[in-house]
Amino acid sequence: MEINQPYLFVEINDKNFNFLVVKYDENFDFKIIYSETIKSEGISNGKVVDALIISKIIKENLNLIENKINFTFKSATIISDQNTYKCINVSGYKNLSGSQITDDDISFILNDIKKIISDNQPNKTLIHLFNSKFVLDKNNIEKIPIGLYGEFYNQHLTFFLLPKNDLKNLKLIFNNCHINIERVVYKNFAEGINLINKNSISKSVGIININKKRSKISIFKNLSFVYSEDYSFGSDIIMSDVEKVCSLNIDIVKNIFKNMSFENLNEKENDYLDENFFQGNKFRKISLSHLNEVISARIEEIINLIFMKNINLKYLKNENIDVYLFFEDVNMFKNFKKSFAKKFSENQRVFIENLNQDENLGACIGSAELMGKGWEREAIPIIQTKKSIISRIFNTIFG
Repeated sequence: MEINQPYLFVEINDKNFNFLVVKYDENFDFKIIYSETIKSEGISNGKVVDALIISKIIKENLNLIENKINFTFKSATIISDQNTYKCINVSGYKNLSGSQITDDDISFILNDIKKIISDNQPNKTLIHLFNSKFVLDKNNIEKIPIGLYGEFYNQHLTFFLLPKNDLKNLKLIFNNCHINIERVVYKNFAEGINLINKNSISKSVGIININKKRSKISIFKNLSFVYSEDYSFGSDIIMSDVEKVCSLNIDIVKNIFKNMSFENLNEKENDYLDENFFQGNKFRKISLSHLNEVISARIEEIINLIFMKNINLKYLKNENIDVYLFFEDVNMFKNFKKSFAKKFSENQRVFIENLNQDENLGACIGSAELMGKGWEREAIPIIQTKKSIISRIFNTIFG
């Protein structure tokens, strides 16, 4: 990355290939000079399944971009959306016995835990590492307490790992395009950065995406990315339930979800589904109260699995963190946003939005912010390049 020179970000996901070109100034602020979103091929669950077709599409579009801005790219940051990332939370410690905490103590903890993780996950590579908590003599500390005296120091770390073969496949694609991957960024992290910056969030937050076929959750605790999980179900499962339980054709169900008002459905106990929804198909007398029960049960199960009863989030039980809930399907957003909101704790603030076209570049913009200014709680990002950049990273860690 060079000052006042175009820098490229490429996001690969099941729906789109997103391209973002920015320029950084001396303060590492960036200006967008070009962006493009095209339909993707050769990707399944964020993973490469056809390297040739992906390479062809990316190479063709890179040539178009380079011609438009009169610049040839040699490297890029890639945003990946694989569901194969593994999140590991672990703690390291140091018996101080009244001595000061030094840089060497912190380095020892980081390197020791990193080696343990690497030895136990030989087929995975480290993509992100976060400082999630600093505890000195049982007291939580905001920042790494270098120079302080104490008896016992404990540091909590969060690792995000990607299978090595997935990383090799990404490198294969961009090698075919004559592009060196400078850094890989996990999409969930990049989206979180963008959301936090846009909304000036300064504390813990949960981000839930309910897409049509897939759902995911990310947790930022005091701005440290501490948890993320993908699920192989999305909002389409609600329509599938109605299709099966009510014995309806899926096209009828889609028509119902698109054109029917679901507001106050629980107050219409004696009403039945309108005959107009059957459009020449055999009419079935289905009560709206029964329809509401089917939908409500599945919504509750989705929220319980992802958040409310997620055993990995037990430590958040007494923290009513804000939750941002995003829907890909506009009909789900329109009809059921209130139903979803009611499944959370009464004391929890829930912000519900529909993903729009502008959100396509959210992960790229978050990555641009990351590459320019870093992220306070990220300990050791994996970068394949220059000493100057790595020096900046360690200056961030150790002050």
